[in-house]
Amino acid sequence: MIIRVLPLLAVLLLASSCYVPAKFEADLNIDESGKFAFRYNGNLLAVTLLRKLSFGEVTKENLAENAAIYERDLARDSGFKKIKHLEGAMYGVEFDRQGDIVKERTFSFVRSNALFLGVKRRKDGLIEVFGSRPPKNLVDALIDYGFDVRGVFRVWTNAKVVSHNAQQSREEGSPKVYQWRIQSMRDTPPSLILELK
Repeated sequence: MIIRVLPLLAVLLLASSCYVPAKFEADLNIDESGKFAFRYNGNLLAVTLLRKLSFGEVTKENLAENAAIYERDLARDSGFKKIKHLEGAMYGVEFDRQGDIVKERTFSFVRSNALFLGVKRRKDGLIEVFGSRPPKNLVDALIDYGFDVRGVFRVWTNAKVVSHNAQQSREEGSPKVYQWRIQSMRDTPPSLILELK
């Protein structure tokens, strides 16, 4: 166990504040006008809290007090409808956000400095839906430690899809559905480009 923990500690020492999705289901509905709704139901790992636990800065005695700090941090985004500390550095969350990508130009989940999923309006007018992942050294350390990501992400749209790398799709009818089953942080992140009317 010590051999597995030491590389994690070294990487966590350099890790900035971020959250990593764990087990989840996420859906993005985006229509041909640019209006969207994003829902996430699952777990998030608070990497900074994991670092503090790993270095002994947070103990069983003060875990609840420290866990509340990250609950408040997440709650700054009104999209979080439910936040519950589960154990260690893990939280169960429900997130629901609606918007208009034409007006807003970008949307980020969990947030811009801890990006798991992004939607942006490009200069050419196309809309890009893209996944992201933590830096490779953090991914490797977390996987070596025994943590990885498992989840399903779906995009529902009636807009014209220009390209995608979804593992499954239903492109007849409306809305069209594109699905990614994510088995690891090392998987190729989701990518989909669509054209609005």
